[in-house]
Amino acid sequence: MYSDDDKEVDMLELGTKIIGDFGGYGPLWNGEVVNINPDMVKVKWDDGDYTWLDGSEIDAKKGIGYFTEEGYYA
Repeated sequence: MYSDDDKEVDMLELGTKIIGDFGGYGPLWNGEVVNINPDMVKVKWDDGDYTWLDGSEIDAKKGIGYFTEEGYYA
């Protein structure tokens, strides 16, 4: 777990569902964590593409960005 001021975020695990929400009229991106390094996670999206993300970007804020499935629907 790491703490970011007033919130704590559980460590991500392989298979964690990730949602990319970029606002506007664009579709949600759906994927899952397939690789974890100390500071980065690799997400495989449903369309077959991959993205490396800094773990602190996930569930970092509400609105647009990258979220765990639990964080997005909370």
